[in-house]
Amino acid sequence: MKFRIENWKAILPLVCLLCVTIVNLHASTLAATATFTDTEVSPGLFEYDLTLNNTGTTDVGTFWFSWIPGANFMTMPPTAIQSPAGWTGVDISFSGTDSIQWVDSGSLSAGTSQSGFEFDSTLTPAQMAGPSSMPGFPVATSFVYIGAPLVGPGLQFVATPAPASTPEPGTIILTALGIGLAGFGRKLFRRA
Repeated sequence: MKFRIENWKAILPLVCLLCVTIVNLHASTLAATATFTDTEVSPGLFEYDLTLNNTGTTDVGTFWFSWIPGANFMTMPPTAIQSPAGWTGVDISFSGTDSIQWVDSGSLSAGTSQSGFEFDSTLTPAQMAGPSSMPGFPVATSFVYIGAPLVGPGLQFVATPAPASTPEPGTIILTALGIGLAGFGRKLFRRA
């Protein structure tokens, strides 16, 4: 059986359009990471500061912390929610659990980072980085969307504690030199 296309010139543009669409879908990826730091502002109350990193090739318009579709993970409501310029953050509460949804009036461009997503919580840093009541989902499980929440592609990931900063070698040397000089000075002072 022979199959013959009589009018290949009419089909060729459709094939090209399909190829370009497939390449564009593959090229535009939604990818993100987030880190958080914590500061104890008073006994039992911690301030969390998150940094969202857009590691994909498309913009991010929504950052939803401590949430997956249908489930919140913070067992205590967050307070003092602050947002970076252009973003609006709200506490989403249902069934006795909470999450924070930040939506941008523009979007976080591909390859950029944004800090300033802040809130206070009585959850300790260990609880924030630990498991939630839903097996397999840490409390810091998060979602990003290209645009509005629940519209278009979304990506699930886990925000992680920011790595502790290590002092530069020069700082370590100066500190050691200062301690050594203080000890030497103390020794001289005792002799006198």
